[in-house]
Amino acid sequence: MFRGILSKILGLLVMFNLALWAFVIATEDAALVEIRSKKDRLFERSNFYVKLLQPIFQQDGLSEFDRRLAIEAVLLDRTLADADRLKVSSLLADPHITYFDGANPRVSTPIEMQPLPDTPEPDQIPRETGLDPFEKLFVLYKRLFDLQIVTEPYEPERARFTRQFQLLNPVTDLYELSYLVPIRVNGPAHAVLELSDSYHLREAYLGKNKSRLMVLAGLSGITIVFGALLAISIAMPIRRLSRRLNRRLKAETLVEQLAGFEIEAFETRRDEVGRLYRNLSRLHQQIITLFHDKERFAADVSHELKNPIASIIANTQNAIAQADTAEREKFAAIQNQAVRMNKLISEISEAAIVDHDLVAAKRERFNFSATIGELIGFFEPTATEAQLRLTFNIQNHIHVTGLPDRLARVVINLVENALSFAGPQGQVHITLAKTWRQGLVVTVADTGPGVALADRSKIFDRFYSAREGQDGREGNSGLGLYICKQIVEAHDGSLTVTQCPQLGGALFEITLP
Repeated sequence: MFRGILSKILGLLVMFNLALWAFVIATEDAALVEIRSKKDRLFERSNFYVKLLQPIFQQDGLSEFDRRLAIEAVLLDRTLADADRLKVSSLLADPHITYFDGANPRVSTPIEMQPLPDTPEPDQIPRETGLDPFEKLFVLYKRLFDLQIVTEPYEPERARFTRQFQLLNPVTDLYELSYLVPIRVNGPAHAVLELSDSYHLREAYLGKNKSRLMVLAGLSGITIVFGALLAISIAMPIRRLSRRLNRRLKAETLVEQLAGFEIEAFETRRDEVGRLYRNLSRLHQQIITLFHDKERFAADVSHELKNPIASIIANTQNAIAQADTAEREKFAAIQNQAVRMNKLISEISEAAIVDHDLVAAKRERFNFSATIGELIGFFEPTATEAQLRLTFNIQNHIHVTGLPDRLARVVINLVENALSFAGPQGQVHITLAKTWRQGLVVTVADTGPGVALADRSKIFDRFYSAREGQDGREGNSGLGLYICKQIVEAHDGSLTVTQCPQLGGALFEITLP
């Protein structure tokens, strides 16, 4: 998935923006600074209230009720800050007596009456909660914030010995800070003072950072859009060029493929993509030139060599008819070598023609079963004359798409080889079958000496003709099996040779999709 240039560039853009957002969220410390500032203020005020209340607890002879009145008289002063978040409790009385609770004072505030409006205020109307990306960011930030700031609840029983602090998150975005401080008189703690404060993280974070986050989101969107456009401008032309190559290379003719490679939109590009396209175009032109030069060279060589060789064969034939016995053997040897050379040149020319046909000829769908049946009928008289048995097992109505003449040439070469190596009173067996698992399979087996294991990969090379038990067939050029393999592989198939377990000789197997 991430092997293409486009996906890699887009992936890098996404990873960069994710890293940028993670950095912004992880380094946002305004809320932490405010929390620590509130904690410091609580510490200072708790010390202030302890110093303010200590003289009351130092007075001997005061009843708990009088001490409570004295504490209320001090703390109900409206000039004192955070007195409504203050609570003072006794540690000596059992049960503990609350001297003062700022959240529930005995002196209540005056009741104010206001008429209800006929229509609700805008902030009282329920809002539909859709997909809010800032809310998602807040949830992520809150999790990181909680890991750094939230503490364990304090233990009230330890208040008589030491000062304690806690920061809890009882509800969604509300944080409660509180100090629990003992009030000591000459050593022992007589009471405990609890001073608390609250902090709303959502209001503080989104209120201060929403505009900054919106700017960051806009910048991220711009970088992704422009990065995507840049990636598309680079990757899509290369992908288009690749698709053109893939589609054309699977066409039926190579000459038409190479001639139809041009993409006009890339001709005028002055960037790296344009240079790449022009280099590929030049390479294709060189391939076309080499292809035609090879075809022309093979034709020229065949034409220029065949005429003098034909003259040699004709002259030696005349010389054999007129020469004596000793001279006749010499002229016969010359004639045999000339015939062999003539056959070699013919097969070299045939190989060049095959190469041309494999890439230039149009492929068609034909009945392969009928083609092999006709070839068997052609070889039966030859096999009977050589006192060989030609057997076959051909599945009917098997159709393939390819070059009929070239695939027939493969079968002809294999059958000719099998007949020549089968030996006296031997047998050649031909099969054709098609299955869903293996595809189309043609086999040609014989009763000959077979092919040595070390030679099985060599016999498909150019000019290699040796076979186990023989020095090679007379006049054999060693190009037949090479041509067969080229034809089969050009049809996306394979040609292999093994030992036939039934006949004991070589087993050539053609597999086509």
